Amino acid sequence: MSTPLPVSRTIALALGALAALALTFSCHESSSSPTSPSGTATVTGTVILGAGASGAAAQGMEIGLSGVTVRVVGGGPSAVTDASGNFTLNGVPAGTVEMEFSRADINARAPVLLVSGTNAITAAVHGSTAVITPRGHAGEEIEGLVQSNSAGSLVVLDQRLGTVTITTNGSTLIRRGNTTIPLSNITVGMRVHVKAMLLSGSTFLATEILLQDENVGGEREVEGSVASVDIGAKSFVVTTVAGPITVKTDSSTTFKKKGASATFSDVVMGAMVEAEGTLQSDGSILARNVTIE
Repeated sequence: MSTPLPVSRTIALALGALAALALTFSCHESSSSPTSPSGTATVTGTVILGAGASGAAAQGMEIGLSGVTVRVVGGGPSAVTDASGNFTLNGVPAGTVEMEFSRADINARAPVLLVSGTNAITAAVHGSTAVITPRGHAGEEIEGLVQSNSAGSLVVLDQRLGTVTITTNGSTLIRRGNTTIPLSNITVGMRVHVKAMLLSGSTFLATEILLQDENVGGEREVEGSVASVDIGAKSFVVTTVAGPITVKTDSSTTFKKKGASATFSDVVMGAMVEAEGTLQSDGSILARNVTIE
């Protein structure tokens, strides 16, 4: 017949078993934290020249930095930026990672939070400072009529920036719709939409040139409110979703207002108008018909 254990010893053994169970449960929980990142990310980005020690750069004044080695600190993937400052990293762990940017004149690091899938960023770098922002294309958006095409560059008249020079290189994507075309297919009078990096002054390096279908002498329709009227020139400026467009009229232009005949004097500031006509080389429209709401 066994001798029963003292009550105090029985309690001690029970408490020890509970403590061991709690420790085992705690270790099991810590091995799979719910905040741990999972999955991998692809990073597509552009490294641009930052402004001063802040490492930031104003939109529309970005200069792409070529030859910069971009890598994920701690043995992650790396890539070297192309002539426009663009790079792509594949297989980056999702979560917060530290990215390093290095060149002879650059040695900077900055953290970035990545989600599983594709992440588009811009890194503004200056010396040892880097600022990363979740943006896509980092350059200027230019749209206007081609004034000349020579030696691998275009001169474009943009209504906002004025006359600018668009240079190209081997990385520039030139297309019409989804079809890639040579730069030689773009002729004077054609309208282009350009994504580009500022090089200096009014010269830009294009990352993408999209040829639009509107040519000088082609049909064009505009709709919007009248921003200003030039009685002497018999022209007016229309504010459209794409920006201000100058509408010119002549003796052949017909005017209508609420279904009735009208004249140029019925075009007043603030009025809603629709104009149909032909595109001119300066980007204006020579109206054939003007309808005033």
